[in-house]
Amino acid sequence: MSSFVVGRGARLAVWIGLGAAGILAAPAACLYPDYTFDEPEAPAGAGGGTAASSSSSSSAGAGPEDCSNGVDDNGDDLVDCADPACGDFVCTTAVPEGWSGFFALFDGEPSKDPGCPADFAAGEPFVGNRNPVAPPASCTCSCGPAEGQTCAPLEDIVIHVSDAPCGEEFYCSFPLETPGWAAGQCKGPDGVFGGRQTCGSRSDTMCSETTGDPCAVSVRVDPLAASGGECAANPVQVEKSPPRWTGLGRACAAAEPLGQGCNGGQVCAPRPVAPFESGLCIAKDGDNMCPPGAYTDKHVFFTDVEDNRSCSDDCTCGAPSGGTCPTTVALYSDRQVDTCMTRLLELAAGSCTDLANNPSIVGRRATAPGMPTGATCAPRGGTASGEVRGIHPRTFCCRG
Repeated sequence: MSSFVVGRGARLAVWIGLGAAGILAAPAACLYPDYTFDEPEAPAGAGGGTAASSSSSSSAGAGPEDCSNGVDDNGDDLVDCADPACGDFVCTTAVPEGWSGFFALFDGEPSKDPGCPADFAAGEPFVGNRNPVAPPASCTCSCGPAEGQTCAPLEDIVIHVSDAPCGEEFYCSFPLETPGWAAGQCKGPDGVFGGRQTCGSRSDTMCSETTGDPCAVSVRVDPLAASGGECAANPVQVEKSPPRWTGLGRACAAAEPLGQGCNGGQVCAPRPVAPFESGLCIAKDGDNMCPPGAYTDKHVFFTDVEDNRSCSDDCTCGAPSGGTCPTTVALYSDRQVDTCMTRLLELAAGSCTDLANNPSIVGRRATAPGMPTGATCAPRGGTASGEVRGIHPRTFCCRG
């Protein structure tokens, strides 16, 4: 009877000792597994504690604790997550069916990508993106050359003789009109007669005072305008700048094998540290709801981009404007009616030429107008449409 009491006492002491040690040493996230010691009864005259001590020391290790091998490496009767030496590991719920894990997940700016830590270097990491940013497409409408324009009659041209050089402000200008003018026809005798000294800053608006300043200093010919016609719209030109991602996801897989020392159904895995999410994560292809349970913090990343930015092909063109018809005007100093014998100069319609020696400008003759040129049409339209979005998603759900 006495030896039976001693045996029960030894077993009870072991259970009490282990319970107290577990309360002091077990990490908050992990609970002790149940350990049972069936000690043989001590021989007569021997203390019960001697046998328990001998049994414990025979299973104890002597090296540092490896937190992922399920073995008590340092001989303190505590395995992996149950050992205070494994503070960088945590007990976590097993991966749900259809998901994979475990991962340390970085979700942040692309420029701050930290790479993968040593405890999470199993296989190739997943790298994805989120939040694509891209401005709308640039839509450019343009118009082809004006077609079908006609030239104004030559009589619309006005010749201006002025008392200032080309490009400078004048005080007196003498317009020479040519009603009923036809190509090759010589017109006169109205004109500016050489030698007049009644112009310049001291003259009145009629240039009737004698001032001593010459009147024929430059001559300018109005352009011959073109009118009518239309422009055809060119196909809209589309330009798109490359999309830019503002968020990056890097998922690094925990190294195998995973440890023990946790409650049933849990495993001992490395604990992620900043800048990674604080909780371990699981993953599944597609954009999925997080499964019921511990993994509720959802992150979605994309491995490709779909860019359907475009422009509506709705370009139109306004009426042509600014077109002219090329022609050349010859000027003569002959004072006789409609006489073009003594040529002074030639100049193109729409140009200006300075004169020398304050000459007479009376007779004038124009060439037949050429084909209209220089007209432009104002384009309208080119409406941007579409957007950029991420495709081929992968969902990560992390412990909060």
